[in-house]
Amino acid sequence: MCNCYCVVCNERMVAKKGTEREHHFAHESNKADCVINHETLLHMFAKRVIQDAGGLVVPPDIERKLTGSPQISQSNPTWLMLNRVEEEKKLDDIRPDLIGYTWDTQVLIEVAYSSFVGDEKLAKLEAHKLLALEIDLSEFDPENFDLETTKEAILNGVELKRWLFFPEPAVADNNRAFTEEIVTIKGIWVSLKTLQYGDLAVKVVAFNPEVNAIVKAIAKRYYGRWRQDYKNWIVPSHWLQHAINDLRAEADKV
Repeated sequence: MCNCYCVVCNERMVAKKGTEREHHFAHESNKADCVINHETLLHMFAKRVIQDAGGLVVPPDIERKLTGSPQISQSNPTWLMLNRVEEEKKLDDIRPDLIGYTWDTQVLIEVAYSSFVGDEKLAKLEAHKLLALEIDLSEFDPENFDLETTKEAILNGVELKRWLFFPEPAVADNNRAFTEEIVTIKGIWVSLKTLQYGDLAVKVVAFNPEVNAIVKAIAKRYYGRWRQDYKNWIVPSHWLQHAINDLRAEADKV
């Protein structure tokens, strides 16, 4: 028995090798096959490949935009390592196929075959200043695509990828110090540090379960992500002021 599951209903699949029909897979319960559009299958395959790999090669410029370093080549593709990948998570009024998280930012990933990101969604990405990449799978036959060839193109190809939008660095001078504010919540210091590219880093200076819970709730309210290596929350730049206002409000409580 192979370790295979139906992409529609998630039931275990079993290999069938008969004399009357071609070799095929069937549901373990022997129920009727789920109905699925072949284009949907290709779309789901692409998302799973990226999630399993924990990253993908992206077109030039991404390193400069993420680090602001003029020493890094802008002409070579780069492997973008993702610490975490979430599927179909809504960000305000945008629901991308995937959201990948690097150590200091989030990247929206759209997978397209026949339906591509239009002007309206592009405007939303720009308004929210969301880094976004589109992968064009239109060259593949959704009814008969080779798994390894398609996987290789998704992970390591650059010709089928384009940047939809990425914001300019919020700070041009790499030597500029980060802006930091300290608020006190229930007697505990909480650091609010605006990072070089506009995101907000929130850290409880001294461990306190109650304050940690307050900070966590506010950070998650504004799509923050936990960064284990620095023991802090990173809130996207678009929500920075909202998070700061809520944390200041907590500090004002007696």
